[in-house]
Amino acid sequence: MFVVSLRAVAGPENSQPDGRRYDLLVFARADNEAKAEAVALRGVGQLGWIEAHPLRCGEITDPAAIPEDLQDSFARALEGGCAVIVYDEP
Repeated sequence: MFVVSLRAVAGPENSQPDGRRYDLLVFARADNEAKAEAVALRGVGQLGWIEAHPLRCGEITDPAAIPEDLQDSFARALEGGCAVIVYDEP
């Protein structure tokens, strides 16, 4: 499992299509960083995010170190392959 930070625009197909740029955190199930970035980009694209650009990517080596408020998202990514967290402030 990897965590990928991205910057993307809320496009017209997004649930909040305001056209603003947001920072996103994505848990992506993959074998390596390149695949994790591809999973993350595909995942945010399916949710209506456009102009997405990966900023950082890293492997999660200790799932117990993930903050409690992100554990549900991590579990969803384990099950479904990807989970997206949107920061409140664009």
